[in-house]
Amino acid sequence: MKLFRSKSKDSEDSLDEFLASIKLVSGEEILSKVIVDYSTGEEQVVIDNPVICHEVRSHGANIPMGYKFEPWMKMTDEDCFVLGLDKVITLSEIRDIAIIETYNQIVENGFKRMHPELNREMGYISKVDQARDLLKKLYDGKDASKDPKES
Repeated sequence: MKLFRSKSKDSEDSLDEFLASIKLVSGEEILSKVIVDYSTGEEQVVIDNPVICHEVRSHGANIPMGYKFEPWMKMTDEDCFVLGLDKVITLSEIRDIAIIETYNQIVENGFKRMHPELNREMGYISKVDQARDLLKKLYDGKDASKDPKES
């Protein structure tokens, strides 16, 4: 039983590649580039750079605040994996530009935390000792409130 659309054998390109959300029988939801090879008779899918998608919710809220992505296979350096279609519940092509760009950034940059370059427009840049002295002066200085302090 062929689950994917068939391509004619006259076609030069026997591979179909697209970004998809894949729901596995294990319950995992994977976002991955999917490569379907029409040249073989086997029912399997090659996934490239798969990531697991988790919803992020605030405490007590029923609406997701966002999504968290992490590598599907954490203990390997491999990027491509082969899945049998018996392990796949459903596969849905992603067309949303924002999701595609997010996925591409994850693949390009990996899962490193991105820190912006610090500059003067963001605020004061100082050494720890200078900041400590400034805070000490503010804390030890006279109280600016209208009510006098009781001794």
